[in-house]
Amino acid sequence: MKSPILGSTRLYWLSLIPLFILVLAAGLLPFAAAGWESLFHDSWGARSWAGLENFRILVEDRAFVLSLGISLLWAFLSAGISVGIGFVLACSLFKARRSFKLLFASILVPWGVPSFISIPIWRMIIHGSGGRSMLSSLIGTEINLLTNPVAGFLAALSVDIWLGVPLVVLALYASMKSLDKGLFEAAQIEGAQGWVLARQIQAPLVKGTIAIMWALDFVKSFKEFSVPFLMTAGGPPFVGGITRKNIVGATTTLEIFLYDAFRNEDDYGVASAYAVAVGILVIVLVFLWFRFRKKIMSAEAGRMDQSRPEIGRLIRRASSHASAGFIPELMWKVASFLVTSAAALSAVLVIYVLLWLSFSDLSAVFVDALLPRFFSTRPYRSVFIDEGILRYFLNTLVAAGSTALLIPLFSLPAALWLSRAGKARSAKAFAALEALGMAGGIHSLIPLFIVFRILGLLGGYTPVITVYLFHALPFAIFSLKAYLDRLPPSYEEAAALEGMSLAGYLRRILLPLCAPALAAAMMAAFISAWNGFLVPLVFLNDDRLYTIGVKLHSYVGSVASGNPKWNLFAAASAVNLLFVALLLWRFKNPLSRNDAEAGLF
Repeated sequence: MKSPILGSTRLYWLSLIPLFILVLAAGLLPFAAAGWESLFHDSWGARSWAGLENFRILVEDRAFVLSLGISLLWAFLSAGISVGIGFVLACSLFKARRSFKLLFASILVPWGVPSFISIPIWRMIIHGSGGRSMLSSLIGTEINLLTNPVAGFLAALSVDIWLGVPLVVLALYASMKSLDKGLFEAAQIEGAQGWVLARQIQAPLVKGTIAIMWALDFVKSFKEFSVPFLMTAGGPPFVGGITRKNIVGATTTLEIFLYDAFRNEDDYGVASAYAVAVGILVIVLVFLWFRFRKKIMSAEAGRMDQSRPEIGRLIRRASSHASAGFIPELMWKVASFLVTSAAALSAVLVIYVLLWLSFSDLSAVFVDALLPRFFSTRPYRSVFIDEGILRYFLNTLVAAGSTALLIPLFSLPAALWLSRAGKARSAKAFAALEALGMAGGIHSLIPLFIVFRILGLLGGYTPVITVYLFHALPFAIFSLKAYLDRLPPSYEEAAALEGMSLAGYLRRILLPLCAPALAAAMMAAFISAWNGFLVPLVFLNDDRLYTIGVKLHSYVGSVASGNPKWNLFAAASAVNLLFVALLLWRFKNPLSRNDAEAGLF
């Protein structure tokens, strides 16, 4: 549909330039730069042509192939187990009544606690000091993540699953809630209960969502970095993992391998060649993910056309399996109880251990009593007075606040264009932006680091804000477009009749009307940037500029670090969680008109 205002001015197209520059800089430039840099030797400022020599080094490096195998195994197991546990939790959440709020809150804890806090806490619970930990005191066996490759892999994988399950649960639960309640009532009348309902009704009707979430989790897990890095720092080496040039540990995924190459390799050209190889693998997976999702969604749309016969068939199958037997029903109840109990207990455990450590005057490495043996508020005083933690909160506020404030400039013109571009064009544009975001990782941050180094833009927050802003755009543009689609065209037509310019229409009409959606997008961008860890880890090398995530990591370091300051880490983490909780409570309903306007104007 042609816009009476947008179609008559060049100013609107000029307003899209910042978006195009951002997409080019953070989305496309890293891959182009990696390809270009991989053709050169670049060591200590000495630059020379290499051709394909860097790729020859990559092909001959057996460690790269081993890391690829670890990444594939990690992604396959993480996706499969996360979807399985997520399905059980979604079914439990679907039928929960009195326990709904408790279970829902437990599921959200892995999301609410930033990964740079929860992962080290899990490391302390499982590993402690040399395997002597809270867990070892319960099971009677030490679990040393520094010396046991199998334990290192399984421990890190378990934490990755814990972090990934909430998204699966919410997607499956939303899919189940969209189903007709009469279907379940009819099946229950026929005698179907827990296991039969889940196996014969819920699983078939949400199998499309299950398949999509498995594929999405596989792509995400394949390029996982934070969990293996913070949990085991690549893990202990296994038999055959020691090569001529590298040491591959049990959790040395491709992203960990690439990060180590970036830190230890003198030649940026070699690191860029590795980044190109990993980037190609991730792009292929993202492409396959989009094709798979499109195929699944088309199949689901086809099934909707014949939903009544399908529903009748499912009810008849549920009726025929109603007396499936005592053993399957008992096993389903036991599995549901164990999974829901584990979700609740793990959520409580992480918060409890964090608070226990934060009130301990000693930097304890494991919890050995109900209350801290040396109860004190000194860690809180220390992080504020001695450590100057407010500096790092302020640093994070600068990075996250700048990202949030730039959201309207980059997202509103794009959302307005997509709202007027038609469904086909807007779907392609959004899919392209989403694909670029999904394709990112260490493999894109390393060449971007090299680009910013060449441009002399390192040493500040410009690279951090650029990447944060790029990754916040898909949600911001999508939510704003959905909001703009509901606005009647008469608003724009009336503004055109009054002779209002584009700038006036944006400032006097659209901004006030879109304030709730903008507030939601800005808050999401702020929280995402505040909880960020990987980007500042790569780009910030000056302790004075650290964000809170990187500063917290410096307190406990890696699994092999000596003298971790667990009480200071926990105290600063608790303050960080309190701030985020207060922020979320303040904007607990971001689409409320009053909250949005209060936050913007």
